[in-house]
Order: sequence, then C-alpha cells, then structure tokens
Amino acid sequence: MPAGGHGGSHGHLANEFVTAILEDRLPKVNVYEALYMTVPGIIAHQSALKDGERLPVPVYDIPKA
Repeated sequence: MPAGGHGGSHGHLANEFVTAILEDRLPKVNVYEALYMTVPGIIAHQSALKDGERLPVPVYDIPKA
C-alpha cells in the first residue's frame, strides 16, 4: 500500500486489522485503545466548559477472549 497520511501508517493499520480478523483476535489498536486515547480529552473539554469542574472519566474494560 502506498504511503499516505500520518507518515504512512494507514497501510500498517489496515494490515493489522485484516490480520486480526483472520486470526480471530482484537487488533492492537482496537475500539478500547481508541476510547482510552479519546475519552479523557472529551471529558477534559467538557470540564473546561464548566470552569474546570471535576468530571468522572468512564473506564472501558477489554473483554476476555
């Protein structure tokens, strides 16, 4: 796959996704990893909109295979 955005990572991510399907496992970057990286920022933004109010950050457990 030709290099694309983000330094050419798309081909590697696509390969990992397809390989994970073929091997019946979660990909290394999966929905849970994405939540861990994204949700705290969303909550921080909501907190900033409320003058720094402390807000709980949800925890998403990775299911056992």
